[in-house]
Amino acid sequence: MPEISRRKFMMVTSALGVAALAPRVLAAQEANRPELRIAVQGLPVTLEPVNAISNVGNRITNALFDTLIRRDFFSNEQGSGTELVPSVAKSWTREDERTVLVTLAEGIKFHDGAMVTAADVAFTFSKERLWGENPMVPRGPLFSAKFESIEAMNEKTVRFRTAAADYSLEKRLASWIAWVVPEKAYREMGAEGFGLKPIGTGPYKFVEFVPGDRVVVEANDDYYLGRPTASRITFQVVPEVAARVAGLISGEYDMACALAPDNIAMVDAQSHVETRSAQIENVHLYVFKADAPVVSDRRVRQAMNLALDRKLINDALWAGMAGVPNGFQIPAYGATYEPQRPGFAHDPERARALLQEAGYNGELITFRTLNDYYVNSVAAIQMMLEMWKAVGLNVNMQILETWDQVQGEGLQLRNWSNGFQMPDASTPLTSDWGPAGTPQAAYGWKPPAEYNELAAKVAALPDGEERKVAFQRLLDIWEEEAPGAVLYQPVEIYGVRRDIDWKPVTFEFMDLRPYNLGFSRA
Repeated sequence: MPEISRRKFMMVTSALGVAALAPRVLAAQEANRPELRIAVQGLPVTLEPVNAISNVGNRITNALFDTLIRRDFFSNEQGSGTELVPSVAKSWTREDERTVLVTLAEGIKFHDGAMVTAADVAFTFSKERLWGENPMVPRGPLFSAKFESIEAMNEKTVRFRTAAADYSLEKRLASWIAWVVPEKAYREMGAEGFGLKPIGTGPYKFVEFVPGDRVVVEANDDYYLGRPTASRITFQVVPEVAARVAGLISGEYDMACALAPDNIAMVDAQSHVETRSAQIENVHLYVFKADAPVVSDRRVRQAMNLALDRKLINDALWAGMAGVPNGFQIPAYGATYEPQRPGFAHDPERARALLQEAGYNGELITFRTLNDYYVNSVAAIQMMLEMWKAVGLNVNMQILETWDQVQGEGLQLRNWSNGFQMPDASTPLTSDWGPAGTPQAAYGWKPPAEYNELAAKVAALPDGEERKVAFQRLLDIWEEEAPGAVLYQPVEIYGVRRDIDWKPVTFEFMDLRPYNLGFSRA
């Protein structure tokens, strides 16, 4: 019988003891790993990650999927960082102004157990799925780069090449267009089927989707950034903000989204819950059906915009917490941002003069909306109706039940929001308001040729003075054309149990990854 030293014996018996205890330890850990119930104002109609892009969809897709590259919001204390860090991709190299070579990380699995390959990534961004003439995801071209090709070089390497210079491509590979999907399962289910039973690589995997009611996900314990800290998460629809607040205080929900400023005092007065907030990279706005009666006259649109007192709206509805930007831009644009640009003008006298010039004679204009799909949206419209009335405009509000009804026959004006897909001037003026965006493609806005030429130029140039000049001119044209109006950057206010360690970021995502979700113990 071979001799075994005491040291080796102790090592072996210790290992056997740990092995014997492991099931009990894991069971105890599982018992202590809580479920999380989050009250939300609504759900997307699909969980296909690009089709789900919305203020109600992004928080869920961020739990189910990972982007190829990850924007590290927590690279600064404010949760607004712009540093790019590895995710599904472990590294990337810019080969020239049109080409980025990406190397995938080892060992990352989809929720069905399949390894992520270069073929999956190439399919995720493919012409067939996203940016061709009739892609599987119709919204894909709106958010995609102007690709020439995406090529899987081997199992772990993908080359991205754009049709023209694109210095924002790395940022786009970290944006909401970049959630990686499995080619085989996606093809088998199709975009519609995949949206009902999604498969990603994120910290939580799909369990249940009851449209209009709830989405349930559970921990993906193979997650490459660590074991998720919640065993299960339910996103529960609670349409009324008062009911979300009541459910949070009663303990029915652990977190509640889309609260209003006037909820803060009540929530913060409780010993067990509090509010946490962030001004997000998004703007609430309205958009005109630019070929509709009355508002087809640019002077009427300009007058409506000039009648607005955005500061008054912010102070009255957001307690001054919302951001009133100086133009359709945000500081995260970096070198392209112009801090000295004048803000949106409030000039009732000029508004009245434009209406007289246009021959406006009290014709009715209808503003369509849903009931507070956007926080404070109905109250904001009510304030705007009074401001428009003060300059002689006859505007009423129509509250409908679905977006299909809002966008149906007779549309003149509706509310909207635009998320800043990435911290770069390539979006949203060149995307949502570009040739493929709703205002031009569906709402009859025909900007001067210079607008789309500048949009293409801004998308192609590197940051620098030439790009900044082109972008600021783009802003000028947008304001002159008045196809819509920016109101403010909203604040996302969450109600959260005090023992939950979690911070909001300056975007529509709820980051529920292990590094940003913990549970304190008394």
